[in-house]
Amino acid sequence: MTKKKSVLIVDDDKDILRVLKDFLSLSNYDFDIYSANNAENALNLLEGMRFDILITDHDMPGINGVEFTKIVKSLYPKTFVIGISGHPHYHGFTNAGAEVFLPKPIDLDELLTIVEKGISNHAG
Repeated sequence: MTKKKSVLIVDDDKDILRVLKDFLSLSNYDFDIYSANNAENALNLLEGMRFDILITDHDMPGINGVEFTKIVKSLYPKTFVIGISGHPHYHGFTNAGAEVFLPKPIDLDELLTIVEKGISNHAG
């Protein structure tokens, strides 16, 4: 029996959360999809469960996406992290341990390809 892959999307923009959640829900994968509007709420979710894929924005109130990525990678190094931002934070995310950075507006087909890659690379 194959375990459902879990995805956590973190962004303070509720429209982006909705679009990403709806898009991934409609994909060919049967994901367990969770969302949080900031890193602090996401950390609360992480206390209770493990996520295979994390998609996090950079610019959020409180802990930004790069700092959040550092925390997640220190606690859960196998989590596949995708950093997203409307600003060029590529090096910040990759230096923090993110596998991928995607600029906003997000190409949804590219996102799905990257999520598929993250699933196949972290099949455990």
